[in-house]
Parts: sequence; C-alpha cells; structure tokens
Amino acid sequence: MLWWSHLSALGGLNVTVLLAVGVAAWLVGARCWRLALVWCAVFGGAMLVAAASQVAFIGWGIGIRALSFTGFSGHAARAAAVFPVALFLLVERGLPRLRRGAVAVGGLLAVTVALARVQVGAHSASEALSGCVLGLGAAALFLARARAAQDCSPQPLLLALLAATILLPRADPAYSHQWLTAVALKLSGRDRVYLRNDWQPAQGPYVPPCAPDRLRFAVLCT
Repeated sequence: MLWWSHLSALGGLNVTVLLAVGVAAWLVGARCWRLALVWCAVFGGAMLVAAASQVAFIGWGIGIRALSFTGFSGHAARAAAVFPVALFLLVERGLPRLRRGAVAVGGLLAVTVALARVQVGAHSASEALSGCVLGLGAAALFLARARAAQDCSPQPLLLALLAATILLPRADPAYSHQWLTAVALKLSGRDRVYLRNDWQPAQGPYVPPCAPDRLRFAVLCT
C-alpha cells in the first residue's frame, strides 16, 4: 500500500502543477509564446473539466451510478497531461524514436498513477480511467503543436523539476477536495453533499474535517 500511495502522490497538485508551471515558464522564457498559450489552454481546460465534473456530483449528484462515476480523477488527469509533455520536452532535440519513447514512458507513468488511485481507494476504476484519458487527450493536443516547434527544449529547469517532484512526492499542501466541496455547496445552495454510497445527499449538513479555528466560510478548511 505504501508503494501505491507513493505513486498516487505523483498526481498531486504539488507535483503536477509545479511541473505544469515549469513547462509554461520555460516556454515563455524560450519565446515560444504560442506554444506556451497552447499548453496553458489545454492543461487548464482539462483541469477545469475534471473539477467541474466533481463539483457536479458533490452539489447535484450528477454522475453515472452504474459505472460508479462521480467525476474525472484530478490526480489521473493531471499526471496524464503533464508527464508525457514534460518527458517529451526533455528530449525534444533528440531522434524521433527517443521522443516517442519519452512520450510512451510518460503515458505509462500516468497509467500507473491512475491505477494507484484505484488501489488506495480514492477513485473507482471508471473515474481513474476517464481522468487518465482526459489528461492524455490534453497532452496529445499539445504535442501535436509542439512537434512543429523548434528550440523550445526546457532541459535544465524541467529536468530538475521532474527529478525533484518524482523523488520527493508528498501529500497535497492544499485541501483541493475541500475547495471543490465549498464551490459545490455555494453554487447548489445546499448544506449537504451527495455521497457515492447511496447516491443521495448526506443525512446531515456537511461538516469540514478540521478544527474550528481552521474553518473559513463554514465549509472550507484552511
């Protein structure tokens, strides 16, 4: 279980978002303006879709009960979007075979993160798989444009970021699910969240899992 938890942590915000920002920053520094915008659009768009799907279930119970689907796995989506792109850019000046291999390794790493999310009980298979597909789709859109770009290889900075985030993963510093829950309750106007166990709202009002002195806006832990 410890190994699965380690793999699951690779999809955390403190890993994937750091790499995503690193990719964008280096592309801007390399004056690959359009490619940087494409990356921000596809990565941000995929994350918005994943977050919106989870908010839809928490606030309104929208999902696919037969598949135990309550929203795209954010961890799986982020990992699938960022790892193939980061590894591709590391070897962007290499031979085509090397670039394809790097993308394949990134995709395989993303699949293991999705599998880990199932193993640690964080998501159902449908949620992890769909999140992985969503992220890989975003990565594919970016790579389709990146192959035509030249001299946008962020090797030194991205290599350091990649090594640090993979070797030193840890729990998310922010309670991302708490933010999604707060947004869902605010938009839906409810005080109860939907639960995957019976696909019904909780019997009582939502109680954030934190001490009262860390509670903000009645529903958000800080």
